[in-house]
Amino acid sequence: MSRGRFGIAGGASLRSVAPLVATLVLLWLAGRLLPAHESSYFMGILLQCGIFAVAAVSLNLVLGVTGQFSIGHAGFMAVGGYTAALLTIRLGQDDPTGLIFLLATLAGGAMAALAGWLVGVPSLRLKGDYLAIVTLGFGEIIRSLVENSDALGGATGLSGAPARTDFFWVFAWLAVVVLFCRRLLDSTHGRALLAVREDEVAAEAMGVDTTGYKVRAFVMSAFFTGVAGALLGHLLPALNPQSFTYVRSVELVTMVVLGGMGSTSGALLAALALTALPYGLKELQSGVADHAESAGWGETTLALLRRDYKNVVYSLILVSTMLLRPQGLLGRRELWGRRRPDGDVQPQAGAAGESLLDADAATIKFGGLTAVKSFSLQLRPRELVAIIGPNGAGKTTVFNLLTGVYQPTSGSIRVAGRDTRGLVPSQIAALGVARTFQNIRLFKELTVLDNVRIACHHLARTSVTAALRQGELAQAEEAWILERSLELLQVMGLLHRRDELARNLPYGEQRRLEMARALATGPKALLLDEPAAGMNAREKVDLMALIRQLRDRFGVAILLIEHDMKLVMGVSERIVVLDHGETISQGTPREVQQDPRVIAAYLGAEAAPATES
Repeated sequence: MSRGRFGIAGGASLRSVAPLVATLVLLWLAGRLLPAHESSYFMGILLQCGIFAVAAVSLNLVLGVTGQFSIGHAGFMAVGGYTAALLTIRLGQDDPTGLIFLLATLAGGAMAALAGWLVGVPSLRLKGDYLAIVTLGFGEIIRSLVENSDALGGATGLSGAPARTDFFWVFAWLAVVVLFCRRLLDSTHGRALLAVREDEVAAEAMGVDTTGYKVRAFVMSAFFTGVAGALLGHLLPALNPQSFTYVRSVELVTMVVLGGMGSTSGALLAALALTALPYGLKELQSGVADHAESAGWGETTLALLRRDYKNVVYSLILVSTMLLRPQGLLGRRELWGRRRPDGDVQPQAGAAGESLLDADAATIKFGGLTAVKSFSLQLRPRELVAIIGPNGAGKTTVFNLLTGVYQPTSGSIRVAGRDTRGLVPSQIAALGVARTFQNIRLFKELTVLDNVRIACHHLARTSVTAALRQGELAQAEEAWILERSLELLQVMGLLHRRDELARNLPYGEQRRLEMARALATGPKALLLDEPAAGMNAREKVDLMALIRQLRDRFGVAILLIEHDMKLVMGVSERIVVLDHGETISQGTPREVQQDPRVIAAYLGAEAAPATES
């Protein structure tokens, strides 16, 4: 048996598609065995359940997985539905093989994906609720255009599309979208999407292109939502714009929230239940009214029983469910287990050479306030340098300049010889600069292991398509990421915590996890922002030893912000002192301690000099 360059046995690609092939075969057989029921009332309900499950699982990619709020997905259903219907009306009346219907469905999904790209690129670059506002407007614009277009049937609807949607097509597409989401979330690209949901600033610092991933998730979601619209367009007698109103978008959001934000299987179950629930309530009410009539109840009672209460009961059930279980039916869990890659792989050697930080008179102004003025620093390989200064001196602002969170107003910053002006934090992380944060920014709702695996993102080379196929290279790379992450957790003494949620760790261990995550990016320069904050004396002594160990074991240069003078003097080879955004002193620990400006501004006139490390 052949082995890939990562050392994993071949044949994984064939095994990875076997579940999909088996599912499609079973669905085809079921479709062949149930032809007599396809036009029945209950089969119609079942088909609608499957179609809206496709749409809900698709929306979950944006709303639950990536954490972006869209309330206009009915517009993408409309784009897909009308595109596919127009094609089959013109080409697919005589389509015994279903090929034209398949191509029309794919075309509907593609047009919806294009619309998603046009909507997502400008709006997803912005923070806040812009996407919700833009998608709301998009959905209403699409509906209005359809209502006023004679070519699309106007307000009366577009009829004439062949009734090609059946059990096979609906549940084949549902199997595809569920398998797609499952494999995506089991890959480094899926973990990148989860990182965007948890904390965009931290995700950028770990090398994740947050805007790019938000747009990709939005386009993929729009594609499958368009497919759902194409299926619905070939099920209904006429494609009516009232099927794609704002209310439809809210229903899809409700399915995702009720199922559990981020849970593919939760969105699937909630979509099936909420689509079938109104029909079930209607049948129940009709049965009760018929029984009351046969029992001879009064006309007033019968009139009350025959009123339409299904929307009221439907709403009460939803409200009660969310009050009793606000996290949704499944929370963020799945009915199936998460795949755990493994393998006999070894980490690849890093590239030759060292990445250096070189700041030259970097200045940043916020309006009339100069936060940092003419900051200069050259960080050499394997060097330990500390930045100290009173609160508000501009230390964290310097870190934000060095990592691309802020762009300098004047001066320059170079990483690995490259000017970073115009680069975003994820690009700077890829150049070899990693950081921790003054206020811990872990992905708190993810496991300890996943926090570290996410940080390996920019080291991965497999594409989204390759990750979805789960071929030999993709599986080997996942195994390498796993081994690298476990090694770092072991170094940090966190291996026994690998499956716990990050938010459940004690404070000191959260600090260590943040350092492990930063190291997982493969940096040449590691920036630690107050790593000893909140630690007791014993933990600070251990931290001093750990910082030296990290420098020696991983060969990184370390730039440290810290208030604890004993720790700073104990590990630093050079110290830079800031006060009101200006560098007032730099040199060895002894030189800094004896500088009168430092004594006056920071240590205090009565401070006794400590021993140089």
